[in-house]
Amino acid sequence: MNTTKYSLLLVLLLFVNEAFTQGFNTTSGRNHPELNWQVAETEHFLIMYPERINGIQDKVAAISEETYTALSHNLDVEFDQKIRIYLSDEDEVNNGFAVPYSRPYTNIWVNLNDYSEIWTGEEKWLRKVVAHELAHIFHFQAVRSPIGLLQYLFANPLPSFWTEGLAQYETEVWDSQRGDRWLRKAIFDDDLNYNSGTSIEDGRLRYALGNAQVRYFTDTYGDTTLASMLAISEKSLGFIEYHDFNEAFSETIDGGYSSFFDEWRKHANIYYNTLAGQMERVDSLKGEEVTFPGDFYFDAAISPNDSLIAVYSLQSMSRPVRRLHIISNDSSQTSTFTTEGRIGADLHWVSDHKILYSRLVRGKDASLVNDIFEYDLSKKEETRITQNRRAKFPIKTSEKDEIAYIVNEDGTGNLFTKDLKNGKEQRVTNYTGDVQLLWPLWIENEHSFLVHKFDKSGDRNLVLIDPATQKEVVIDRSAIDNRKAILSPDGHKIAYQSLRDNVPNIFIYDLKSGKEHRVTNVFTGAEIFGWGTSSDSTKKEKLLVGASESRKKDHLFLINADRRVERDSIQIPSQYSAWISHRPPVEIPSQINTNKLLISDSYEYNSFKNISHVITLAFPYYSDENNWGLFATTNWTEPLNKHTISAGGLFSIPDPLNNSFGALSYINNQFYPSIAFNLYKSPDNGQFYGDEYLIEEYTGADISVRWPINAFEAPYQNSFWSARMRYYHTTPFAIDRFTDNNEIERPLEASVADIGFSWQLKKERPWKDNKIHPLDGYGLKFDLKASGKILGADVNAITTDLNAYTIQPGLGQHRFYVQGRFQSQWGNALPQNYIGFSRYDNISFMLPSEFPFSFFRNNERVRGYRDFVSGEHVAFGSLEYRIPLIPSLKTELLGVVRFGGVNAALFTDVGIVWNGSSESGKNGTIERWGTGYEFKNELSIFGISVNHAIGFAKKGTELLDENEFNVYYKVKASVPF
Repeated sequence: MNTTKYSLLLVLLLFVNEAFTQGFNTTSGRNHPELNWQVAETEHFLIMYPERINGIQDKVAAISEETYTALSHNLDVEFDQKIRIYLSDEDEVNNGFAVPYSRPYTNIWVNLNDYSEIWTGEEKWLRKVVAHELAHIFHFQAVRSPIGLLQYLFANPLPSFWTEGLAQYETEVWDSQRGDRWLRKAIFDDDLNYNSGTSIEDGRLRYALGNAQVRYFTDTYGDTTLASMLAISEKSLGFIEYHDFNEAFSETIDGGYSSFFDEWRKHANIYYNTLAGQMERVDSLKGEEVTFPGDFYFDAAISPNDSLIAVYSLQSMSRPVRRLHIISNDSSQTSTFTTEGRIGADLHWVSDHKILYSRLVRGKDASLVNDIFEYDLSKKEETRITQNRRAKFPIKTSEKDEIAYIVNEDGTGNLFTKDLKNGKEQRVTNYTGDVQLLWPLWIENEHSFLVHKFDKSGDRNLVLIDPATQKEVVIDRSAIDNRKAILSPDGHKIAYQSLRDNVPNIFIYDLKSGKEHRVTNVFTGAEIFGWGTSSDSTKKEKLLVGASESRKKDHLFLINADRRVERDSIQIPSQYSAWISHRPPVEIPSQINTNKLLISDSYEYNSFKNISHVITLAFPYYSDENNWGLFATTNWTEPLNKHTISAGGLFSIPDPLNNSFGALSYINNQFYPSIAFNLYKSPDNGQFYGDEYLIEEYTGADISVRWPINAFEAPYQNSFWSARMRYYHTTPFAIDRFTDNNEIERPLEASVADIGFSWQLKKERPWKDNKIHPLDGYGLKFDLKASGKILGADVNAITTDLNAYTIQPGLGQHRFYVQGRFQSQWGNALPQNYIGFSRYDNISFMLPSEFPFSFFRNNERVRGYRDFVSGEHVAFGSLEYRIPLIPSLKTELLGVVRFGGVNAALFTDVGIVWNGSSESGKNGTIERWGTGYEFKNELSIFGISVNHAIGFAKKGTELLDENEFNVYYKVKASVPF
């Protein structure tokens, strides 16, 4: 087969299987077939929702239509089809997304309680997220091209920062969490790069930067100018219309975006530096800095006797593992790692050796929900306290063995208590509707719980709740967004952080006198984590405070709890602050009343009718005068990912029957497992076979099932089993090349019917260099494949494969890599489906799990040997000592090829083949031992990363001989699966 044609088809199939599918299951990893989807239709929208949350469509209908009225006016955009909105409460995910297909849609997670921890303002979740995602869809429509997504091949119509900023400007007011606190730090730190990869705040800054720039743009040039700029289209080749952000900017503003950015940056610098000059710097806190594990801190808590501090942090941006450490609160600051993963920022000590927190885990129907966990330091043991409760913010009450926590009841927050001895749970509050509770605190002196309450009208207050009488006392009646209270050691005061400055700053409230005073006035913000007594001789009470002026590192300080600071009125010239309050011509109300009359029709959802076109791509190819034609792919998906259809191939015009190749793939996610159906006439099973590279043509069909296993799910670990039934006819290409060596059986043309089963368990923590030098992890995989002589098939064989690996620490970031593998085969398998050792290293890199073809077999090679071996049973083992050498070669060619990091490895391989035969003529039990060293490098081509290496190896028995090392080159992943 022509190499050019083979390469084109490989690229095509990679593209097909990386189709732009987005649904709820892409985040949750589960299909949720238990949901019965319904549709509510309004004038401009189709609202899809599970039957179990019936009633939410009435609220969303009102918000959507109000949003349509405002955005269609502001952006001068209309639609000739109804916009689809998908709502789901299957997972506790504070998010939503919109997709710019020809039939755009948005998916939104609803019925959440803790979203108000992340955002500010009086808008409730539905109002905020629905309007925001619809603003994206209006933006998509404004810059839409007749060629759809293909305009992305040569234009940049939707730069992410501007897209997010426009959505925020059109639907929200300027506030702290969605803009100010992240932008001011970036400007003060002189670091506006939201793609830096060095800060956990990059994502927040991307939104803030776009938000601020769109506001400044409309304040300076007007909202009609914004709408006109979005409507600008260019033409390529004289007839292909498209929208490009930079070209449209250049036509609208003198000097284009670059000039605008310089103007905005100077303006923002004046505003924020004027503000900074009237507030505190971090060093003015005069606190004792404490150094804990990690670069970024999500939460911290001081134990009751002040001897320990729990810290939940992110190790670093290059090693983004979230871990909980316990640190001794003394000069030694001894650190103990306890657990890791998706823990909530709600640490709370039960006693001096037990700590509570929430964790996002699998609940009923494998939904992602929050439950309460307890970690016992003395036993080094984690215990799950609640099951499928959607619970967060656990605290200890005054009762022995009793805790309290907030439960999310379909978006309503309510407080519950639980006796840890008998497991009995009791309700404390009885809120209904759109009320959320956060950060509970038991105050013994008041015989009450203190909570942050976000009520139906959008007011946020700290509220004391008497559990006996249900009486409520609001302690902060102004709209200043006080949150996360910490109790003083004597129980008479609370410290909390307030967002009244557009950054968090700390205040203390005296429960006896009812008076408040300010503790910090830090320009970049200060957060409260704990209140305790110092370990020094003064024994003064200390506040554990987080404060930093750098985006690249968080800092924690112990400051005096009696600290007080006054704040004068901030004076900033109005010409530099006007952009903050600028609003679009038609505003979307913060509170929108439900209107059932907006719904004109209701019916059951039909997933097939909602299959949408994603992209179709076609262009000519030329291999030689007898082989040229059309290279094409088309992709279709349904917004819930219930159906995905991909097709593609090469159509040869001179010889369509023999030289055309293609595949049709359909993935069904209507059931708990994913089921894939594939039809193909395509190259497959590429491998080095003897001296030659063998490619076969497979013509056939298969059905495969992939089923995730919840029982083995753990932080950074997953497991699944899969099965595949297949019937195909194989024809090896250029079969005459394989006749020179009588010891190697010639590949055969045959029909094959087989069924395969696979189970896999794998753990790999995130790390920037995982593709070339993973720091830890392990994997276990078992495969069983059986072929039978049915339906005219020619093969009757069974093959088993058990493969395992582990990565263990060495010196520093050096690592030991250990792999073991055992294979067996019975029957009359095709010669090309042998088990044994390849003469050359077969190409190996990680493909998507849905990829239907195996272009590269994964037979092992004992390095140091260059002969082909096949047999009935094969054992292989490899030990490598891996050494990182260079973080990156920092070399890029034409913007397409990039060379990353370089590692070295010392290795030894061993292998045994029973009942084997080799191309050298040796039969029976064949043993191999090779050793050597190699240099690995990460290679990126068109954004696809692979590992390649050059190595030097020889037989282990010749290690001390003067024989030269064999030199080899390979492309192989850092782990076997």
